[in-house]
Amino acid sequence: MRRLQQIVLSSVFSKVFLALLAGMYVAYLVGFGQVVSLAWPFSSPSISVHVMNERASDVLNYWTAARMSTAMNDDVLQADTGVQTSSDISQGKAAKQQGQAPRNGNAEYPLSTVGKLFLTSATGQNMVCSGTAVVSSNDSVVDTAGHCLYWNGGWVRNVLFCPLYDSGKSPYGCWAARDLEVPSDWISRKPNELHHDYGMAIVSTNDEGKLTDVVGGAGWAYNQSVNQPYYAYGYPAAHPFDGQTRQMCQSSSGKLWNFAGGTVVSIPCNMTGGSSGGPWFIKSGNNWYLSGHNDFTSTIQPGHMFSPYYDDTWYALYSRAQQT
Repeated sequence: MRRLQQIVLSSVFSKVFLALLAGMYVAYLVGFGQVVSLAWPFSSPSISVHVMNERASDVLNYWTAARMSTAMNDDVLQADTGVQTSSDISQGKAAKQQGQAPRNGNAEYPLSTVGKLFLTSATGQNMVCSGTAVVSSNDSVVDTAGHCLYWNGGWVRNVLFCPLYDSGKSPYGCWAARDLEVPSDWISRKPNELHHDYGMAIVSTNDEGKLTDVVGGAGWAYNQSVNQPYYAYGYPAAHPFDGQTRQMCQSSSGKLWNFAGGTVVSIPCNMTGGSSGGPWFIKSGNNWYLSGHNDFTSTIQPGHMFSPYYDDTWYALYSRAQQT
């Protein structure tokens, strides 16, 4: 009988011990999972978000024809130090997303997604840039340059996007921004660091409806080869242009640089200030994909326009914008 009791007690003890081990293991897994969940966000690029104080109706009323016509070009930036060309820069996994045609079947799509941006700088100067309506889950994202949204230590205001702008007219009206987003390292950048000069404006609905429902949303692509044709668009406003009509540059291939703080791309293009933020498209079959924008020029390659290389940081910014 005593032997039987010992066996039973031993069995009970073993079960309790195994249960304790199992509990400790589960606790370890949970704890590890918590550590991973806390650590993961820190490995992703940090995004800075600015909620606009102005109501959409106030922004629309602010931009009278007179103010639009006198708004100054937002100068294309200059970068001239730290030059190194490269054809073998480490890239992340390439990805792309097809665009969304407008609901009315606009024959100008995807160029119907290209527009002019009006904005007031932190110092009160009315300025202009360019931008692109991008396919997104909220149907409301405009891609542009970071310096069109945050510059010289302050966020801009009165941001208005007018697709298909032509000589003071936009056939579907304009959309006022409700939120602005840039990579946090754009805000904390050092001089000549332009490789993450990305910006996203999230716009309110206007009388026509949601932005990409009306004008369509351009497809996008990032971590792409630059050895392919580029098609650049924008509204240059500095001499010899006047900012009233959409202009275009075409290149048989881009050139990759390790420059301006990181990876950037150049193409031959004579567009000037006001074209900042205007799209660079690449094509695959009949599909067009946004994969860059007019951003800065440099004396290292006169007659060329540079764009930040659209990489994982660009995608992180886009992902945040389409959920805002």
